[in-house]
Amino acid sequence: MSDSPVPTPSRALLRFMKRYPWRVGAGLAMAIAGTLLGYVFPGLTQWFLDDIIPNRKVSAIMGVSLLGLAAFGLRQVFYSIRTLANNAFELRMTYDLRSELHHKIQHLPLKWFDRQSTGDILTRMADDVPATQRIIIDSVDQGVPAVLQIVLTASVMFWLHPKLALITLLPVPFIIMGGWIYAKWVSPRATQAREAASGLNSILHDNVAGIRQIKSYTLEDETQQDFDKSSSHFRAQQTKLQKAWAVYGPGMGFFGDTGLILLMGFGSYWCIQEELSIGQLAQFLLFIGMLYEPMGRLHGINQTVQTGLASAKRIFEVLQTEGAEELEQGETLTNVRGEIRFEKVSFRYDENRPTLNNVSILIEPQQTVAIVGATGAGKSTLFQLLTRFYDPESGDIFLDGESITRFSKSSLRDSLGYVTQESYLFNQTIRENLKLGNPNATDEELWHALSQACASDFVQRMEGGLDAMVGERGGRLSGGEKQRISIARAFLKNAPILLLDEATSAVDNKSEKLIQQAIDQLRHNRTCLVIAHRLSTIINAHQIYVMKQGEVVAHGTHTQLLAENGYYAELAKLSFQEEKVKG
Repeated sequence: MSDSPVPTPSRALLRFMKRYPWRVGAGLAMAIAGTLLGYVFPGLTQWFLDDIIPNRKVSAIMGVSLLGLAAFGLRQVFYSIRTLANNAFELRMTYDLRSELHHKIQHLPLKWFDRQSTGDILTRMADDVPATQRIIIDSVDQGVPAVLQIVLTASVMFWLHPKLALITLLPVPFIIMGGWIYAKWVSPRATQAREAASGLNSILHDNVAGIRQIKSYTLEDETQQDFDKSSSHFRAQQTKLQKAWAVYGPGMGFFGDTGLILLMGFGSYWCIQEELSIGQLAQFLLFIGMLYEPMGRLHGINQTVQTGLASAKRIFEVLQTEGAEELEQGETLTNVRGEIRFEKVSFRYDENRPTLNNVSILIEPQQTVAIVGATGAGKSTLFQLLTRFYDPESGDIFLDGESITRFSKSSLRDSLGYVTQESYLFNQTIRENLKLGNPNATDEELWHALSQACASDFVQRMEGGLDAMVGERGGRLSGGEKQRISIARAFLKNAPILLLDEATSAVDNKSEKLIQQAIDQLRHNRTCLVIAHRLSTIINAHQIYVMKQGEVVAHGTHTQLLAENGYYAELAKLSFQEEKVKG
């Protein structure tokens, strides 16, 4: 782990902003130019009231008016250019930040996802990114010009009339202190509000994804109560922020109004004393608007920044997470024979509960080896370790005599065809789902793979054929159809090692026969590691390893294990009785 300090969200944002010097510079330049042109009108006002009107200079009216009109017109041109520049900057930065966050999430190890909810990840991507980029956009587009305008206006006021400027600026220290107090008070509450929003989105995602389970168990009322509870918590957190703003905004506005009253009172007095002209007083009235108006903008920016920093913290927590997968680090696998050996492998997901304990398994090249055992015995974990989704705590896994840690994860996974119990299909066409196995496959190759997987018939019957949409998570297909699409995808990948995890356990007998027929073709000339619940599907395996509570308790052929009359015989008896009942 690196010893360098982790940057705060504000520092991380500044580093991110340095990627766009020209975009930031263009926006700032236009903002500064527009701000400077804003000082033309107060000067013209004082000119009209103290010179042109008293001295009846009618001939000067047109020229001075055109000068003011030119200043206003040029200011709007600068504003238009600034808007275009900032919009381009905003869209580019949002794209880059969201893309970088997505890239990071894609490359984080599975153990990170074990601790995260899908709703929370979606909230960071969809809500926190726009809130974060508003900090930079508002700071560049509004904050810097506002500070510049305040400084320039105060300087001009002190240059014109130091005493009146000093009195007019008396409320400013209270405004600054109020902003500091607001930031300190709101910052943790803004973080709590973002977390509450994430929790609400997590519940919403679970309810939508699990709607079939909710309806089948008639849990509509219970899930509504959970949603309302989370929504109420979110409302409470948002209410805290709104209450703070309800006090802060008007309070700062009152201090600004106080400065205006001080200007009118003392300015009128000095006009009567002839220490100040009417034109100068009018000029000061315009200047005080130019002084307190950007302060009002800074109040709004302060609120945006506090909310944005809470979102930025959540984003950079992910971006600064260590342990991302290095997919290309290591040697490239070539000429895979397919010998796999687990040697004294131990692993646990939970520190207090071991999943695998000292497991040793040997799979010879182009043999089929089955792993059997009760639910929770650790069977699927073997596949998770072989694919290096996780790494063992102790022991090692060898492929063709070499530790799999020597090879890059990308080439290792390219050598594995993985068919899971619940085949995941993306909400795309059948063609796009199949091409995950081979992006360069032709239509002829796609149909051949479907034929090998006993899936071509039902795909031909679908409207659109290969271009038919499968729906979210393959919802428009039956369980057996999804499995056969998944097997066709494995055919297209043509990997030398095949992993089958309960590939037929969740389908009916007719679908099982078709899937088993496809699997038999797929296993030909490949090393195959099979996890099976229905033992009738693996009785012809070259070797069967029996697992119980994370350990290998026996291994041998089906006939040998039955003859031992041990744990495998118990599993076989239960399995065949269950299949007989279903038959």
